[in-house]
Amino acid sequence: MERILIFFLFLLFHYALPAGVNEEFRATWVVTWEQINPDWPRPNIDRIWEIMEKHKSANMNAVLWQARQNGTAYYNSSYEPWGKYLNYINPGYDPLAHAIQEAHTRGIELHAWMNVFECRGVGYGTPAEEHPEWICRDEDGNPMPFDIASLSPGLAEVRQYLVNVAMEIVRNYNIDGLHLDYVRWNEYINPKRSEELAELTLDGMTPQEQIQELLENKKGRYLYDTLHPYSTGVPEGFESWEDWWQWSVTEFVRVLHDSIQAAKPWVRFSAAALGKYNWDTWQAYGRVFQDAALWFNEGYVNQLMPMHYHWTEPLDFYNMLSGGYQCWSPYIQDGVADGRLYTVGFGSYKFAIQGVWENHPVVVEACRSIPWVDGFQFFSYRWWDDYQYWEEAGETFFDSKTKIRDTKLIDSIPPDPPTVSLYKIDSLTYQITVTPPVTIASDYWYAIYRSTDDSIDVDNDEIIDIRFGDSSFTYIDSFNGTQDYNGTYFYAATVLDRYWNESQVSNVLESDSIPSFPPTGVSTVSTESGFNIHK
Repeated sequence: MERILIFFLFLLFHYALPAGVNEEFRATWVVTWEQINPDWPRPNIDRIWEIMEKHKSANMNAVLWQARQNGTAYYNSSYEPWGKYLNYINPGYDPLAHAIQEAHTRGIELHAWMNVFECRGVGYGTPAEEHPEWICRDEDGNPMPFDIASLSPGLAEVRQYLVNVAMEIVRNYNIDGLHLDYVRWNEYINPKRSEELAELTLDGMTPQEQIQELLENKKGRYLYDTLHPYSTGVPEGFESWEDWWQWSVTEFVRVLHDSIQAAKPWVRFSAAALGKYNWDTWQAYGRVFQDAALWFNEGYVNQLMPMHYHWTEPLDFYNMLSGGYQCWSPYIQDGVADGRLYTVGFGSYKFAIQGVWENHPVVVEACRSIPWVDGFQFFSYRWWDDYQYWEEAGETFFDSKTKIRDTKLIDSIPPDPPTVSLYKIDSLTYQITVTPPVTIASDYWYAIYRSTDDSIDVDNDEIIDIRFGDSSFTYIDSFNGTQDYNGTYFYAATVLDRYWNESQVSNVLESDSIPSFPPTGVSTVSTESGFNIHK
C-alpha cells in the first residue's frame, strides 16, 4: 500500500492530466452467463434493466454486451442457434434488442461483443458441427476435439462466414459498436502430445509451466487446416507460417472493418487484444498471431481494448503502457497520432483474487496520467457486482458523467445545436427541456451542462445528464438545500452525433439563486439519478 501511495503522489506532482475532464470511455464486459437472473434460468428483461441501472449508477457510458459465444447467438440470428444460457431455445424476446433499448434509455452506448474463431462445444447448427472441415488441425492433420474447437482463420470460407454473421448484427441492430474477442489463432495443444492440455482462456492467469509447454511443443498446436496442412509447407506467397498466421487474422479484421464502413460507418469497431503485444513468453504477436498494433495504426479498428490482466499495481500499469522497456507506447504511435481510441482493460477478477480490489482508483489515476489513454473497460460485470462497486465508483474515481471522445477520422461535421427551456418547479427544483434542432431526424446523443457562469465550457463544466434519442426530453435538477453554493446556475445543452462530434452550445438559461439551509454539513447536490456531486 505504501508503494501505491508514493506512486500516486508522484503522478499528482509530475504529470498534468488532460485539460478536459469530460471525455472518458467507461464500460464493463458483460458475459452471457452474467446476463442471467439467478431467479430465472436464462437472461430476462428485468435482469437487463438491472445491469444497465448499475452501469448508470457508476457513471459508466458504455456496455460491452456479449451477443455471440461459441458459435451460438444471444440475438435473433439467421446463421446460428440460440445459446446455451438460453437453453438453446428462443426466449420469446430478443435479448440484444432489449439490451440496446435499455442502454440507450440511460444514455449508455452498447457494443455487441462476439467471440470470433472460438467455437467450443457441440451443438446442433453451430459452425463447428455443420462444418467440421473448418476446425483447426495439428501438424499431423488431427482436428481439435469439439469441446475445445476453434475455426481456422486461414480458411477464406470461415472468414467470410464470420463477416456475414457480424454484419447481420450491424445491419439489424442499432448498436454503437461491434467488439471482437478471440480474434486470434487458438491456444491449444493436442492432449495426446502434451502431459496436460494447455488452455489460456483468461490472459494473465495461466500457470507458467503450461505456457512453457505450449511454446516448446509446437508440433502439437492446432495451427493448420484442411486446405493448409503442415505437410504441404508454407502457403504460397508467404515466407513463413508465422507470416501466414498473422496475415489470416488481420485479413479478417480488415475485411470486416471495410464492410462496417460501407454499411454503418458510425458503428465503432474494436478488438480485445492480449495484454502483452510482442514481449514476454506469452504475447499476442508471436504466440497467437494477433497484430493488434498494426490494426490500430492502419485503422482496421477504431478502438483498441487490450486485456491488461497481468497487472494490478499502478506502477506496473504505467510501465506496461508507456514507462517501461517493454510497453505498448512505441508500437501504437501512428494510431495515437491519427486520434484513434485506446482504452485500458482491467482484470477486476484478478484484483479480487489477489486481494487488492482497493487498487482500482489508483490504477485508474496512473493510466489517466498517460495522454493517449481514453478510458477503461473492466472484466467483468460479475466481479463489480460481487463487490457492489457501482455507487462507490460513481462517487469516487468516476464521480462525474463523461462523453466519449470524437476522433474526427470518419466524420468531423458537428450537428446543429438544440434549444433549451427552463421551468422553476420550486426554489430547489428546476425542469430543463431540450428540443432537437429541426435538421435532425434520427437518434443522436444530448448532453446537458450546468455551470456557475454563463460561459459554458463543454470540456470542463459539469455534465448533469446524457440522453440518446430523436425527440424532446426533460430533466429534473433537484437540490436538497444542504449544498454550500446558493448562487444561480446556468444551463445549456449540446447535440452529439453517432461519432460524438459535438454541436455548438444551445441558448444559455439562468436559474434563480438556489437557497441553502445551515448547517451545510457535507456539501452535495442531488440529481434525478440519485448521484451526489461533491462541491
